[in-house]
Amino acid sequence: MNIKTQIRIFIVEDNKVFAHTLKADIETTFVNMPIKIHLFETGEVCMQKFIEEKPQIVILDYHLNSKNPDAADGIKVLDWIKKENKETNVIILTGDDHVDIALKSFKHGASDYVVKTDTQFRKIIYTLFNLFRIMEAKSETRRYKFLVVGLFLCITIMVGWLIAIRIFNPSLLIPK
Repeated sequence: MNIKTQIRIFIVEDNKVFAHTLKADIETTFVNMPIKIHLFETGEVCMQKFIEEKPQIVILDYHLNSKNPDAADGIKVLDWIKKENKETNVIILTGDDHVDIALKSFKHGASDYVVKTDTQFRKIIYTLFNLFRIMEAKSETRRYKFLVVGLFLCITIMVGWLIAIRIFNPSLLIPK
């Protein structure tokens, strides 16, 4: 992976032990990548920092309001994230293995859905790896797009000069 700019990842999880373990696993797996990870226990705190940091990836617990019933749940936070920045990739985490929750998550714009099981960290790492590859491909696409546009502009300017010379001073084009 050849990502040069820092990747900001938010982990929004009300279980502190799980959040810190996940953070350590990501940092260990992607040790050579420029990654900065922020942890949040509630969606509300995450949303305050979201505008300032503009993370590329958010790992979001579906049941954020399990400890505090007044807290926003994962879908509300997901909707807010997508409203603020459609390009942010969101991985939904949940202990519930229900198709309805997965479908609801994808309908609201989640990039992936991971059930908290004994293979949860491996699945999250695999998803992150794929998201990094997609981000790198998008970056390369933008770079090539600028290259093609620049080349097109250069050719257009050269053709424009030749037409102008032909109209205003055709003797410059005739060999002597």
